[in-house]
Amino acid sequence: MISSPQEDVGIQKNSCSWRIIPMIFFLIASLWTSCTSETPGPETFSGVFESCEGFTDTGMVEDLTETSGLIQRVRILEIDSIPGLAESGAVNNCLVEVFRTLDGNNEPVQGSSLSLSLVRFETREQPLLLYNSALASALITTEQMGDLANIQQEVLGPDSYLMNVKTGGIGAIIVYVSDAVFVSMSSTTDSRGNTLADEGQLLDVAQNVQSRLP
Repeated sequence: MISSPQEDVGIQKNSCSWRIIPMIFFLIASLWTSCTSETPGPETFSGVFESCEGFTDTGMVEDLTETSGLIQRVRILEIDSIPGLAESGAVNNCLVEVFRTLDGNNEPVQGSSLSLSLVRFETREQPLLLYNSALASALITTEQMGDLANIQQEVLGPDSYLMNVKTGGIGAIIVYVSDAVFVSMSSTTDSRGNTLADEGQLLDVAQNVQSRLP
């Protein structure tokens, strides 16, 4: 059967349409792939309790404290090394220290270091008991020391406090509970009152650590 010229035109139009449609889908897919590859999401970090790595790093601390030349030391502490910790249901115990120099006893020099302690428990109730005990002691100490100490509660959620002690080289301390993890951080001061991280900077570091908790 011989088709008419009009039918030939119609067949050609339909043929072109079916060729164009796959090309359109291919272009859309290519553009989507290009857009997603050019706009990656923000890099995220997560700490690992088994190795005690990833909860903080020198680069982050240097950025938040506007300093440089820091060193980090990570230690996995035995649960049994602290009396009563194993009996209370502790699973992991991590100590992370960020400092400039060490003293003769291989300990970070006061005024140029901060420490981070993380203890993970089996349930959330256990770190809350420890937190409430620490808070009670902090409130009593603040009251006894008067103007030499102050405390702010709920700085990182309902179960948290920031304490600043202006004597004895103690400096700023942050304590909080995140799920089943008890976290405490401190930044000591030297005899002249110098510190690696003041209250605001230590709070910034603590917030970053909180975001890295698995």
